[in-house]
Formats: sequence, structure tokens, C-alpha cells
Amino acid sequence: MTQSPSAPPVTPARPGISPADLAVAIGITLVGVLLLLGTLKIPFGINAVVGPRVFPLIVSIGTMALGGLLTLNALRGDRAEPGLEEDTDPDAPINHVNPAVIMVGFLIGSFLLPSLGFVIGTAVMYFSVAYAFSERRYGLMVGVALIVALITYVLFTRGLGLTLPPGILKGIL
Repeated sequence: MTQSPSAPPVTPARPGISPADLAVAIGITLVGVLLLLGTLKIPFGINAVVGPRVFPLIVSIGTMALGGLLTLNALRGDRAEPGLEEDTDPDAPINHVNPAVIMVGFLIGSFLLPSLGFVIGTAVMYFSVAYAFSERRYGLMVGVALIVALITYVLFTRGLGLTLPPGILKGIL
């Protein structure tokens, strides 16, 4: 049995563009652009060899470069594949509920932050993340969220000297 020598080799069909990969790539590029715009608002340091703009500038340019490369790969049809250590099924349906729970918790926490304070607002965010990860021991979730938010508040205000809104806990903290 011989094959005809003039038969062209069969090349596999190129996969189409993955909208999810393209959206992530464009999102990363957009984050880089926003970081760069924010970096350009930082004033120059005086008498400093390395001013306050250097590291944010490096991060923003690196993020834009990474986003650009990911966008190029997504447009060429390359797809993100899970690592070998990941036990995921790329063809499994996507669950949009849990990211939505985290996003809603973040928005509620951000809304409550100025009036109720950093500890309460941040605890709402931590609580929503625990709920999204299927934790249902509500008492434990509330306790851990408040303790972690309180530790974060103390570290940021006492350790780093930052000013965070105490809200209804003013005078206690």
C-alpha cells in the first residue's frame, strides 16, 4: 500500500478566538492603562534617586505588556489551559453565582465603609467571600470576618500609620 506522494499534509483546524480569554487579556491591559494613568498623577520626589513613581510605573508598564501579549495570543486562537496540578475540567459549565456573591459583598462593604467604618465594611466583604466558598457556619463566618477585619484595621492604623474610617466604632478603636 502506497500513498500518493502528491497528497498535501493535513493540518489541524486552527481554534477560534476564545471570548473569555480575550476578555481577560483586554481586562489586564485596561488595568495596566488605569495604573499608568494613576501613576502619572503621583508627584515627582525631590532629591530622590528613585522617586515614588518608579515602582508603580514598572508595574503598570509590565501589566500593559502582559495584557498586550495575552491579547495577541487570544486573537491568534491560543487558549489558556489549566496547569497540570489543577484538577479542573475546562469544558465544565461556569458558575457565575459565586463571583457575583463576592462582587455584591464588595459593593455592599464599600457602601457601608464610610458610614459604619472600616471594620464593619471589611467584615461584610470577608463574610461574602466565605459564603461564596460554600461556608455555611454563619456564626463562625461573622466571628472570623470581624476578627480579621479588626486585625487588619489595627495593623494598618497602628503599624503603618494609615488613617482608616472608624465609623460606629469611633472611640472604641
